[in-house]
Amino acid sequence: MAKRANDYFELLSKQVKFCTQAADKLEAILNTYSLETISDQQRIMHEIEQNADNLHHEILAKLSREFITPIDQEDILRLVQIVDDVTDALDEVVIDLYTYNVKHLSDDILALVGIVKECVTALDSAVSNLKNFKNPDVLRPLLVEVNNIESKADVLYIEAIHRLFISDINVKEIIGIKEIFDSLENCCDLCEHAADVIEQTVIKNV
Repeated sequence: MAKRANDYFELLSKQVKFCTQAADKLEAILNTYSLETISDQQRIMHEIEQNADNLHHEILAKLSREFITPIDQEDILRLVQIVDDVTDALDEVVIDLYTYNVKHLSDDILALVGIVKECVTALDSAVSNLKNFKNPDVLRPLLVEVNNIESKADVLYIEAIHRLFISDINVKEIIGIKEIFDSLENCCDLCEHAADVIEQTVIKNV
């Protein structure tokens, strides 16, 4: 029997750690937010995203040379891509803060980034336990947790947007702040999508 050269479960677990690193950094940026330093913070966050991209391409290169994988190669490709998308989305929040020249953050934004971090942490647990795909009783509760946190983000997002549009701040600020809400909510949506991909993978391979 040919030997499998690469541990793709370990590589995926390593990849998702960039998501948690980016989520930690994003939470720190927002909790100590300063428009004067956002340009520098954007560069730091982008370094995390670039390191994640490098690993993404490394995994793709390994897959292109691999004949035996623990689960279907197509499933690994989907997971690698969606995990990379999560890191990209976290980076995008900081880009938006800079692009829209956001001056002040609301309590709702700070609450939502906390939920984003929860969601990414739950995804990390799920991806790190993907090696247990033959035992779905271990993995499925972790996937449910991701979905539950994403639902919590949806509720906060709806109420936050409502509060934003009944406020008396000017239209230019509303545009920028709504973009931040949209970007944060997208992070959770992508985590949920990743959890769905994992669940589909488990169903195919058990």
